[in-house]
Amino acid sequence: MNIKKYFRIKYYREISDLKYQFFRKEKQLNLKNKIGISKKIVPINRNKINEINSLLNEYNYINKDSMWYSILNNHHIKFLKFVKNNKDNLKYALNNPHNFNIFYGFDDNCKILHDNSGFNFKYRYSRSIIDKLLSFCEYLGILRLDNPEYIRKKYQDLNIEKLITEIEKKIKLKLKFNNPFPGEKGISTSKGILSIREIQAIYQAYRIKEIIKLKKYKIKNVLEFGGGLGRTAYYCYKFGIKDYTSVDLLVPRICQLNYLSRLLNEKKIIAKPQLSNFYKKNIKLVSPEFLFSKNIKFDLAFNSDSFTEIDIINQKKYVKYLKKNSKIFFSINHEYNLYKVSDFFNTKNPDKYSRNLYWLRKGYLEEIFRF
Repeated sequence: MNIKKYFRIKYYREISDLKYQFFRKEKQLNLKNKIGISKKIVPINRNKINEINSLLNEYNYINKDSMWYSILNNHHIKFLKFVKNNKDNLKYALNNPHNFNIFYGFDDNCKILHDNSGFNFKYRYSRSIIDKLLSFCEYLGILRLDNPEYIRKKYQDLNIEKLITEIEKKIKLKLKFNNPFPGEKGISTSKGILSIREIQAIYQAYRIKEIIKLKKYKIKNVLEFGGGLGRTAYYCYKFGIKDYTSVDLLVPRICQLNYLSRLLNEKKIIAKPQLSNFYKKNIKLVSPEFLFSKNIKFDLAFNSDSFTEIDIINQKKYVKYLKKNSKIFFSINHEYNLYKVSDFFNTKNPDKYSRNLYWLRKGYLEEIFRF
């Protein structure tokens, strides 16, 4: 096949796939916007670089039936080799993740995406974000829920800046999209560059806050596993949820430490917590091995877009741990892979299980399991 023809087909297929993911017709997503690319570097303290360097001696065994096995060997391993025994390389990579694929699997600021000249940024970093922004506004009641059965729409001439202001009022939080690394793409706003992951993190943190507000559960601390870049942890902290633990593999944990330490008080981000002060109000980043070797109690456990993508052995380990050490498990996941989340828990009792569609992404469910 002619190479130009191949890339043209690939280009339009990407557009078609993205259009299929929208919740509403494309013409409703034509809000005035400008795609921006972040350029600044928010500095990180030298002590945190040394702390990250010490983590490089750790090793996470990943089973071959996990999606993360191929991600490690195809993408993350190159970063680990580049920074091994070289602090200058480490500092450069931490400041410039867009030149690597260190975020691959959980965030978009990756070299492989930047190098893809055929990727349609108009859809990925504009209309996809607007679609999620409108869905969030519908969830909050800022906008009426769109009904596709009617041609005439209830909302017209929408303004992104005004919608963000209305969101701030509703969630009672002043927003700032920090963009601490160069290369992040999204919609330019007065608050910073709004990305696909950012809007979802705000929603997820707000949902966690809503669950915590239910006094009958008496929730004081939160466990998140598969925390990605740490965006949800960041917004939870901003919402006042400060006793927060994130458990993840080595490279994502490095990324979380790198990201959160630039945006919050670095003393509040703990990479190697001690059991003696584990319940203090800070964000603790731990490995699966650390978590499974302890019996630390958590009131609320949360996972988004990763439980169904890890191997069956670790799925069972997390399930066993959650049933023994948590009160509630809040899951946002798809059901495409071999095992779905509900396969591992009791779903017959409506008092202990709820199942609803996820407002911001087609094909995903919000499930709450109570133990």
